Amino acid sequence: MTTATDTAWKGPAGMGAVAAGIALAVILAWLALLLRAVPQPSVAALPLVPILAVVSATLVLACIRGRRWAIGLLFIFAFFGLSFGMRMDGYARTGGMDVENIIKLSSWLLVFLICPFHVRRLLPFLRERTVLLACLYGLVAFVSAAWSLIPAYTAANALGLASYIILACLVVSVLGPDATLRLLTLTLLVFITIGLISGVVFPDIAWLPPSVEEHVYRLRGFSGHPNVLGAQAALLATFALILKRRKVIGWTVLVASLVVGFAAIMAADSRTMLAATAGTWLVIALRERRLLAPALLFGSVFAFFAVVLLALGRFPDLTVLLGPLARTGSINEVVTLTGRTELWAVSFDLIKQKPLFGWGFGGTEALLIESVGRGFQGAPVNAHNMYIQAVFNLGFIGALPAFGMLALLLWRMLSRPDAARDQLVLLVMVIGLTEVSIFALPVLLTFSFFLILAREAVMPEARS
Repeated sequence: MTTATDTAWKGPAGMGAVAAGIALAVILAWLALLLRAVPQPSVAALPLVPILAVVSATLVLACIRGRRWAIGLLFIFAFFGLSFGMRMDGYARTGGMDVENIIKLSSWLLVFLICPFHVRRLLPFLRERTVLLACLYGLVAFVSAAWSLIPAYTAANALGLASYIILACLVVSVLGPDATLRLLTLTLLVFITIGLISGVVFPDIAWLPPSVEEHVYRLRGFSGHPNVLGAQAALLATFALILKRRKVIGWTVLVASLVVGFAAIMAADSRTMLAATAGTWLVIALRERRLLAPALLFGSVFAFFAVVLLALGRFPDLTVLLGPLARTGSINEVVTLTGRTELWAVSFDLIKQKPLFGWGFGGTEALLIESVGRGFQGAPVNAHNMYIQAVFNLGFIGALPAFGMLALLLWRMLSRPDAARDQLVLLVMVIGLTEVSIFALPVLLTFSFFLILAREAVMPEARS
């Protein structure tokens, strides 16, 4: 396979690309501030369209020629600027084609424009079974527009999903796997640091006010939403740990990434991301030290005695233990996982109506909102569980490539352990218990997951 060596990115050219990526992250943060500070961001962005057109044309031509700096900039722009998915207009059945969504769709299509010029680079990635299954999953997602409630919306997001697969393979081929993750980690570090600073400098913009029942302000920085900031921070900490194990970064970058990452997670009050990041880190660390089996045995014994105490009615008061974990202070929020159990029940009822091929990729938002009812407290735009959402979107048959991909990665965890791959895969799967993660609209977590799959293709020693 034709791939650039990672050592090529450790010299002056590599540092120049990193500097360009960091500069782009700063520019994107500034644009986010500018657009959020004005009453009509779509109108305010119109003067930027000619500039974006010229810059995009230059970038596309350089990407066609395979320039490393251009591929790197396209990678960073796609990760930060295009990772939020196409937006729905409230309870409507169609996404609004404002300037932001037009830019996203155009960028996804530009990736397909670049693709034919790099066929020789990309075709060998299909030998990797997880990449092949991801492509099949994307194909089924696109075909599902034929029966989706929102065909154009489904097709657009399926194109985004496919473009992320293509771009992940392209960037790993051109830059190399370690250099790709290094560039992403350093850029994330700068971007999230700016987000933390914005909480002090621009508090009215950077903090999300509490809802009617909540009492907690949550930092969103320039990431759009606290949950997005939490996901970015989780990826920063995870990638930094992966790269330190591979001796690609030093202790200074690792410590800075962990401090900034966990500070952002705490400020965003992203409890799922905190538990997933710390939990997967612990699992991999225990496995590396051959302590995972004893830890699992101890955990099983503890769980057994907890069940016995519950049966005897001697377990401590759950209100005291779990109440502080809720933003509202109500134990019901914890027991129902902030209303997720209700969403799961409604999703199962809808799955029963179309069990084979589902309702269409990304075409379930309005359906779920209407089925739950407007009185539901929360954001019922998806099932908040990636496994349920996969079946909800594409049915049990349509979701087979997705579940086959995960099954293969789990098998490799057991047969050919690889800390770099396994930590990110575990993070995604744990987050997927309470979020849609990689099996819904294409977001930054999806892109990161595809990068790990592309890494598998160029590092055959990690495969079974």
